[in-house]
Formats: sequence, C-alpha cells, structure tokens
Amino acid sequence: MEEISHIEQRRKKRQKRKRRKKFIQISFCILLFTIVCIICFLLYHHTKPKPYVIGLDPGHGGQDVGAVGYIQEIELTEKTVDFLEERLKKDGRFKVIRSRKNGENMDITERKTILLDKNVDLILSIHGNSDPTGTARGFECYPSPPGRDNHQISYDFAVCIAQQMAEAGNHLRGINGIRYAYYVTAENGDIQKIIKETSDTTIYAQPSFGMVENVNCPAVLAEQCFLTNLEDVDAFGSQTGCAIAAEAYYKAICNYFQMEEMPK
Repeated sequence: MEEISHIEQRRKKRQKRKRRKKFIQISFCILLFTIVCIICFLLYHHTKPKPYVIGLDPGHGGQDVGAVGYIQEIELTEKTVDFLEERLKKDGRFKVIRSRKNGENMDITERKTILLDKNVDLILSIHGNSDPTGTARGFECYPSPPGRDNHQISYDFAVCIAQQMAEAGNHLRGINGIRYAYYVTAENGDIQKIIKETSDTTIYAQPSFGMVENVNCPAVLAEQCFLTNLEDVDAFGSQTGCAIAAEAYYKAICNYFQMEEMPK
C-alpha cells in the first residue's frame, strides 16, 4: 500500500514537471512571437515611405472673394480644394496642409506662412480667372519663374498639371498652358501685372505671385478657368467641374512624384 502511494507521488511529480515544462515552452513561444511582432512592426514603420506633404491654397477667402463672374472665385477655390484634399487623403500616401479653412479671412502672407511652417513638399495655389469681355477661356498656370532656386522643379510640376488639364478637356492658354507673371511698378507708382510666355527665360527682378516666391519646393499657381465665361464655369467651375479639375490636379501630383494613381 505504501509502495503504491510512493508510485502515485512520483507519477504526480512527473506530471507536474511535464506541465511546468510545457508552460515554460508555451511562455517562451509567446515571448518569441511577441518579440518578432515588435521587430516586424518597427522595421515596417522604419522602412515605410513617409507621406508627401501637399500644401493646398484655396486662393483668397473670407471678405476677399476674389474675382466675380458667374460665380465668386472663392466658390471655385474652396470646392476644388475640398475635392482634392479628399482625393489625396483617400490615396493614403499624402498628408494635406491647407493654407486656410473654408470661409477663413487670411491674407497671402498668413496663408503662405502656414504652408512653409509645415515644410510642405509641394505648393498648389488654386484660383479662377476673369476677363472684362467675357470671351476669354481656358486654363493657365504660373510656376516660380526663371532665376528662382525652385524654378525648374516648379516648371516640371506645372507641366504635369497642364498635361492633365488638357486630358480633362480644358483649353490651354498660351504656348502650353504655362506662363510667368511679374508685378511691375510704373513711373506713376501703379503696379501692373505683366505676363510672359515660357519661351521668355529672361531672369527678371520683379516679383511674381507671392505664393510662388521665396519657397524651396515646387510651387505653382493655377488659374482653373474663367469665371466670366459661362461655358468655362460649367466645365470647370461647377460642382462637377471642380471635381474634374481636382482629379486632374491629383493625377498631376502623382505624375510629378512618379507614383501610380490609386483608384477612386
């Protein structure tokens, strides 16, 4: 009887040792799995490309409604930026910085400072054009002009934009939809805007649009359509038109960064 009791005790001890050993093995496996997961997580986030930071400027704002035609300019700029921001965020590879919220009253210096403080990788300022005759139509954009440190990269981005606008059916003004703008002070003190075609690569000291001056990234100001031309407004200034333009800008941004477009 006593011998049976000893055997039973030894059996229980063996089972206990087996359970302990199994527990240690399971615990070790769990610990090893956790370590592997942590390492994979760190490696993934270390090697995962950082999103491009896109600076979007809906031109004008607040009390400054911009040009007025069949619609106000801020209607076009804000709607287009809303569509473009949504598209870029849905893509997942971009971070969007807006220069202002819809309806916010901020001058160009404040809007530009917000974008530069966030170290954006690209600036796109969206505007609408106007013409007193009501006959002018089409798209044009203005990169940082010759002589600026970021001229070439801005021009390259402008080419991408113009190509996508043409594919969307917009009429390109000038040689290729890309122009340079300068503000010249006349003898009487008046400031006039002078437009030059891209064939004129002369370096002028006169300032261009504020949003494309003194920045270290690609910067382009886009005149999406003429607000004083009903056909233009219907095509690229209406709700549907702004969505079409936003998609063209999105494709241009992807093309500039040599990235595949993501489906809608």
